[in-house]
Amino acid sequence: MTGDDSVATVVETVDLISKKWHPAIIQTLLQSGPLRFSELKTSLDGVSGKVLTDSLNDLVESGLVRRTVVSESPKRVEYELTAHGRDLQEAIEALANWGDTHLGGGGPPRVLVVDDDPRLAEMHAGWLADRYDVETAYGGEAALRRLDDDVDVLVLDRRMPGMSGETVLERLGILGLDPGVVMLTAVEPETEVAGMDIDDYVVKPALQKDVLEAVAAVLERQGLEDPVREYLALSARQALLEAETTPSEREHSEEYQALLDRIEQLEDLLDDPIEGVENESIRGLLADGR
Repeated sequence: MTGDDSVATVVETVDLISKKWHPAIIQTLLQSGPLRFSELKTSLDGVSGKVLTDSLNDLVESGLVRRTVVSESPKRVEYELTAHGRDLQEAIEALANWGDTHLGGGGPPRVLVVDDDPRLAEMHAGWLADRYDVETAYGGEAALRRLDDDVDVLVLDRRMPGMSGETVLERLGILGLDPGVVMLTAVEPETEVAGMDIDDYVVKPALQKDVLEAVAAVLERQGLEDPVREYLALSARQALLEAETTPSEREHSEEYQALLDRIEQLEDLLDDPIEGVENESIRGLLADGR
């Protein structure tokens, strides 16, 4: 094989497995053997149903994965590696070993805790540190200096001197950043919360379990497709306001009525939000919302 042929072969091979989820699918099937679609989706944390379907179709078409119908009624399909796919094991393992040595692995989700009171910021960060890669920022401006695409969840105080949490939320959109947001604040929720671009709202003083559960729930939702994620966030705000405000306050709130309108639009768009969602707690929330 000439040098040019060798380069062309490398380029063709890398192109075949370089899409984001292809190596992960191959490695999962190498480790587990044949799997159904739902089992694969559960194993691949963060992949949407559409992306997984497209990736499997690519791998089937390339001859690396075999799709087998194992039952017609109900229809069940299994995916397994072909002989060509199994031959990639050595190459995949070599790539993984290189990544462990030179890249240090992906690591746990990254959480940024923002509060103008350093004592509270450090306390809340300490609650999360066993599970996540946690940083703190003492105020809105400091938060914006630390925010980037690698921040998965922002735990944000609402009322801070200088730059408020609400201003930080506005800047996120301008910067093109989209972390999950847990508003952790001493301010009791009112109907204007309906218009805030947040995923959850926890009132201080909070219990450790409440903060842990809020961050974990937001991370679970981030693995869902955008319409479902938005539907869950809006439904959580609706439930919060129904528990914390009066019917009269909600009736006279433009923000709350706009929230209800958007939820109704998403219900029509999604048709069946539960379809393709594996997490049982999220399925329960969706079912309650319907």
